Amino acid sequence: MKLSQIRRKRYGLLGLAFALAFFVAAQFVVTAYVKLDTVYKHRINYNMFLEDRGMIEVVIEEMAKTIKRDGLTDYAILIGNSVAWGTNESSEHSLGRYLSDLATSAEGEDKLQAVFNLSAPSIMAGDAYTLLLMMEDHGIKTDNVMIGLSYSAFVEPKPGPRQVFWLGDYLRTQDPKAFADVLPHLQANGFEYKEGWKHAEEQALETLLHRIPVVKYKEVIPAYWEQRKAGTDLLGDPRAWNEKQFSEKWLADPSYLSFFDPQPFDMSESNWGVYFMNKIAELQQGKRLLTFVSGGNGELSKKEVTNPGYVANTEAIETYLQGLGSPYLIMQDKIDPNLFTDHVHLTKEGNELLARFVWDTWTGKGE
Repeated sequence: MKLSQIRRKRYGLLGLAFALAFFVAAQFVVTAYVKLDTVYKHRINYNMFLEDRGMIEVVIEEMAKTIKRDGLTDYAILIGNSVAWGTNESSEHSLGRYLSDLATSAEGEDKLQAVFNLSAPSIMAGDAYTLLLMMEDHGIKTDNVMIGLSYSAFVEPKPGPRQVFWLGDYLRTQDPKAFADVLPHLQANGFEYKEGWKHAEEQALETLLHRIPVVKYKEVIPAYWEQRKAGTDLLGDPRAWNEKQFSEKWLADPSYLSFFDPQPFDMSESNWGVYFMNKIAELQQGKRLLTFVSGGNGELSKKEVTNPGYVANTEAIETYLQGLGSPYLIMQDKIDPNLFTDHVHLTKEGNELLARFVWDTWTGKGE
């Protein structure tokens, strides 16, 4: 072999070794870089979650690491939809922030070390149930759970929205029986169901890639820096609703009216909201569970929330929650309409007041 060939081979091996060393080092650097506050600040980074819902695994993993590292033993989990997440407000003025402040500053037996908020816009009871199972898999205690729902969580899909809106694939793994039950509904509302060898191969590849940090965190770090660059995680307009204009066309839109559908609720397990809340209640036996149902704006949506059908359905939800035997809150008409940013979401003052209602009910000091 010529000397030049030997040198080329040697340089090629050195280059390969350098590339491999760089790749390995990158895994350690990226893993060390990503912490809980990279993906979470009083709530999950929704833009990251929207880009890749699989990032919920990263949030849960980092929660588990934080809990273990800090020796946390007494904390609560909050799971809800856009109201609990805090649409139209920043994380600093979100329900998660205010609940955490109340919990960590409390005295005596009421005090908690943390409140972790895994809420996200459009989360349904089916997603909440799935998240609880996922957290238990990661060693996160679910002894103290607060579930935030809306009236629309019990509205019959005609079609949509999916009653496991985000996490159908995870439910498939976590509870195959529940997934099989709800699958026809999910498929009727756009859920892509894969099976056979192709699905198995995709799952195996996804599991393998999830073990490679530079792949696992490929959405996390850019989303984090995008938010840092923007200087805020505000999603929406934080002004009170009466400082905005809502057209008659918007108020007549089916997507708006679906929040307040007055058709009589079937509160049996054929209602997916009931089905999954029953699953949650069963999972929480011997543990603490609080459920709150957010209300609609009593002025902007006055026509809808005073409809006899809406009122009767709200009473049906309350009767159902009473039967669960755990604390609950029906928030309709409990918060001043001036503290709403739209038909259902709240201003920072509204979020702070909702946190007080939830906390007082949690500690037994409410109505």
